[in-house]
Amino acid sequence: MYYHTKMTTWRTYLFLILSLLTTLAMFLIDPISTNAGESVGIFIMIFIIAGCALSVLLAFVVFRTSEEKKGLASIALLLTLFNVAITLYFLWVGFRLA
Repeated sequence: MYYHTKMTTWRTYLFLILSLLTTLAMFLIDPISTNAGESVGIFIMIFIIAGCALSVLLAFVVFRTSEEKKGLASIALLLTLFNVAITLYFLWVGFRLA
């Protein structure tokens, strides 16, 4: 009987790298926008929102695939949940104060 072995594919690595880059952009948005200007800060905010959306999409793709190892994907999922929670919190505060 042949058993399929689980392996880590490019989808998991892309999911992890995108989650890490989004988290890094969240932490570095203030120093980058103060040194480079407000227009760069706008592009970083767009990257953060797009990164969160793509990370959630990749989470569904990676966890629905049965041949994927789930170790690195679980770490990326935790980072994605952190990113989405922080983004939603700041959007909620922004809408409440506007």
